[in-house]
Amino acid sequence: MNLEKQFLTYALFISAFFLSHHLVAQNNVLNLLPGSKKANYFEANDLLKLEGDVIFEYQNNVMYCDSAYYYEKAQFIRGYGNVHIIKENLNIFCDSAFFNAKAERSKLWGRVKMRDGDYKLTTDSIDYDSATGRATYRNYGAIQKINSKERITSKVGYFYPDTKNYYFQDSVRYTNDGLKMQTDTLQFDYSEHISYFFGHTFIEKDSIDIQANYGWFNTQTNEGYLHGNAMFKDPEKTLYADTIIYIDRIQKIEAKHNVHFIEQKNNLRIQSNYLLKDEASDETFVSDCVLAQIIQESDTIYIHSDTLSILSDTIDSKQKLYAYYDVRIYNTQIQAKCDSLSYIELEELMTLYEQPIIWSDNAELKGDSIQIHFTDSLINHIDIYENASAVMELDSGALYNQISGKSIIALMEKGKLVKTDVKGTATSIFYPEDEEITDSSTIIKRMGLNKLEASALTVHLDSGEVKGITYRTEPTGIFYPIDQINEKDRWIKNFKWNPILRPKDYSTLDN
Repeated sequence: MNLEKQFLTYALFISAFFLSHHLVAQNNVLNLLPGSKKANYFEANDLLKLEGDVIFEYQNNVMYCDSAYYYEKAQFIRGYGNVHIIKENLNIFCDSAFFNAKAERSKLWGRVKMRDGDYKLTTDSIDYDSATGRATYRNYGAIQKINSKERITSKVGYFYPDTKNYYFQDSVRYTNDGLKMQTDTLQFDYSEHISYFFGHTFIEKDSIDIQANYGWFNTQTNEGYLHGNAMFKDPEKTLYADTIIYIDRIQKIEAKHNVHFIEQKNNLRIQSNYLLKDEASDETFVSDCVLAQIIQESDTIYIHSDTLSILSDTIDSKQKLYAYYDVRIYNTQIQAKCDSLSYIELEELMTLYEQPIIWSDNAELKGDSIQIHFTDSLINHIDIYENASAVMELDSGALYNQISGKSIIALMEKGKLVKTDVKGTATSIFYPEDEEITDSSTIIKRMGLNKLEASALTVHLDSGEVKGITYRTEPTGIFYPIDQINEKDRWIKNFKWNPILRPKDYSTLDN
């Protein structure tokens, strides 16, 4: 029996590599604990067979099983039946186990369970590399956090019991309170509670949907880095970008490159290369090739700029929008350009600053600043302040009806300029037309140039044609027959026609 005990001591020493990959190099004594009922040595097979409640201990690491087979020369051991391994606070259960001391490899199979104070793992088999401390399952496994709903399942899993880092591949599913994650490859950092994912990934957190090709997500703080076809969606907004950084703790979302932002509650869409959304203050900052769409009931206003800032009123949830630098606007009613603008949703008011120009049909409106007033998403009137002018192209650019003054109020109907009230050194230059009717056709002829000046006047228009003028004070003026027009009277002060600057459609606003 002494010989059998000697072989048993060797067997327990060799098997200790499974319990810690540092133990093989140590010359520590292992203690056989009471319990083994039978031990037989078969010299022909170099086999030591232990049966009946086998138990041994090594530095507080304990292994239990129904039977164990040890081959001295081959230096491997097999354990069968109710295998239980205790390594510090780690408990391992399985139906059978195999340990190869030379190769520093082991395998557990049959209802495998590994459990420590925080997590438990279940699978059908595990391969263990004691040199690297890595355990692997390849036929589906599940890791469950104890006393929690946190759970990870996958077809393939790699994990390191010492560091509690986990790697998962193929059909990976992560679930926790209000959180679901599906991906192809996942690395889980236990100490930091961070999931690193690779491959197209879907994340659901309460009412938030997230997608990305790779990145990371902190399951404890609900913050993440999303890259590659990234998407963030909640009931109020949807955000697409190459990269999205989400920080729930400070309620901020940052997006970079190919940004597409949709805010349903405010009927707003934005494209850019950078966006920062502060949900705590409900402020949005956008820059780098910005295209914003204000979706109205009957039309959409497209605004292109370098920088965009959006503020929300906490009382009525209406927005204030500010666009800066090289601003261009496209709408079916008007097109415009300026250096900067503001849009106050509650007042339905848009203000254009610094050399603004508005085009409507065949008219071009200019001034030091311009205000556009909307009613139910349709332009009601346009106010032009300081150095105001309205120029209307006639006969494909051959002639221009012109109005100028200190200020102009331009009334719009169905996107057409129908009336202008001009104040302060009001001047009108227009070419009255006459109809010459023949048996076969009606010919429109320009009679000449009519130039009138007054302190204030109202001009009634139809498709750029002057249909009538009302004077608030006695006007002065002159009429030139068409072939006797004085060149200096053909133009209002600082006349300029800018068709090349006019946006053609929303898709070319950034050209």
